[in-house]
Amino acid sequence: MAKTDSNWERHYSTLKRMPRRLRKNAQFVVDALPDLKSHKFKKVLDLGCGTGRHCVLLARNGFEIVGVDISKNALRMAKKWVQKEKLGNVAFVCATMTNLPLKDCCLDAVISVSVIHHAFKKDIVATVNEVFRILGKNGWFLANVASVADPRFGTGRMLEDNTFWIMEAFEEKRFGELHHFFTKPQLFRLLQKFPEKQVTVMKDKPNYWKVLAVK
Repeated sequence: MAKTDSNWERHYSTLKRMPRRLRKNAQFVVDALPDLKSHKFKKVLDLGCGTGRHCVLLARNGFEIVGVDISKNALRMAKKWVQKEKLGNVAFVCATMTNLPLKDCCLDAVISVSVIHHAFKKDIVATVNEVFRILGKNGWFLANVASVADPRFGTGRMLEDNTFWIMEAFEEKRFGELHHFFTKPQLFRLLQKFPEKQVTVMKDKPNYWKVLAVK
């Protein structure tokens, strides 16, 4: 079974141009912009930034952005986009989500769009611990993750509880990818270090949870 990160690396390497879906911003991130500004947040991490759509969005809105992704090909595309936009307030780092090369308490917010559930549970736990470590006091963790209400839950090959190897199809290319699906109680346990947390069904994607955790 191929590793998920290798599959994504190959996928990004074959793209001739950036698809529309990689330019479209997640609505829950757009909706959060006024609150991020009202809290006077400045330094934001886009965890699993891919080709940089939310890095560009946040940078245009005046935030200082760090985009982290494991794919060098995705980051290459993201850098070109940022350079084209002439945005000087974005930096990119190639790293895994379980081992972020960032200092403790150095960020005001972390966003992550459809990323952290593509892993085994132990790696998801490690990722959330890393997010908690790098966030400053009252920092926000804003993310979406797959729900057990997702029609894909239970399909593909089961690898551990609530975790399946499922075939994806993007730009008419197919490859396998890990999916961990969460119940609401499981998410609250995952976020237990955070003093404040909200888990709600996404309005535009009811098969996903929206997570807001405050350190």
